[in-house]
Amino acid sequence: MATIINSLPAQIDYEIWQGDTWLPGTITAKVNNVAIDFTGHSAKMEIRNAISKALVLTLTSDPSGGIVLTDDGIITLSMTAAQTNDLTGEYSYDLQIIYPRAIVTGK
Repeated sequence: MATIINSLPAQIDYEIWQGDTWLPGTITAKVNNVAIDFTGHSAKMEIRNAISKALVLTLTSDPSGGIVLTDDGIITLSMTAAQTNDLTGEYSYDLQIIYPRAIVTGK
């Protein structure tokens, strides 16, 4: 499934099955219907327990970190079966896109 967002911040709800590889599809980020060029950007997604707020897992745009950003506004998220194996209950997440000049958005 592909999701298109035209304004930030945006809320996207996901269901993740414990022990399964998670590949939710892509997110295309646009401003004024023009895809954002993520060249030079980095990203971090923190997944927290919805009740205790304890940090459970962090994804990054480092190689094999679970987040891929492209120059045509596409964000791809993924988690391995080993990463989802410990997820039980409800969680919240915050995806931050970090601009090359160290401006952080998403919080």
